[in-house]
Amino acid sequence: MLAFLFFICLWVLFTVVSMVFLDKNTSFDEHIFIWIRPYINSRNTSILKFISFFGSHYFLVPANIFLAAAFLFYKNHRKYSLKIVTISLTSTIVLFSLKEITKRERPLLPVIANVPGYSFPSGHSFSSLVFFGMLAYVIFRTIKNNLLKYTLIIGCFSFVLLIGFSRIYLKAHFASDVIAGFCLGTIWLVLARWLLIKTETPVDDGL
Repeated sequence: MLAFLFFICLWVLFTVVSMVFLDKNTSFDEHIFIWIRPYINSRNTSILKFISFFGSHYFLVPANIFLAAAFLFYKNHRKYSLKIVTISLTSTIVLFSLKEITKRERPLLPVIANVPGYSFPSGHSFSSLVFFGMLAYVIFRTIKNNLLKYTLIIGCFSFVLLIGFSRIYLKAHFASDVIAGFCLGTIWLVLARWLLIKTETPVDDGL
């Protein structure tokens, strides 16, 4: 199932890259902005700015530190803590490397001002999917009550989708940036999980 998800995301990512950078086709992104435009108002903007915060480094850096520390100090599983730090750091390197390679400018006339950096892929979408994806996996492996477990996992990924939508609504990113961010985040989580399994010892039942 993970392999299927990996290749689906790879195909979608290739399609988005081809559309944006090879064909220079912006019709998809423009149609999404047109669809959202009637819903832009001060109340929705305040709500989505708040949601967007949870995909920013202001939240995700301390959140990753806390998640790693929880395993280091409270669960006494240092190998888990190291895995979380490794996935977080490497995902950040991958994200900013891709931004520097693509150098796509952000949308004109954003709802919020002073959004720095390049647009592709969406860092909020990529980083939030990596973090909440790790959190969902921790929940899957540690919570025994199935109802609570799957409710929290669905909640994690639903919140990630809201973060991605908030970036489009605020015109901080194009829809294609957000889709690419989600695809890259999924690909990175699957790759990271596979690499970490390969480096586990036979007695390490890790995450």
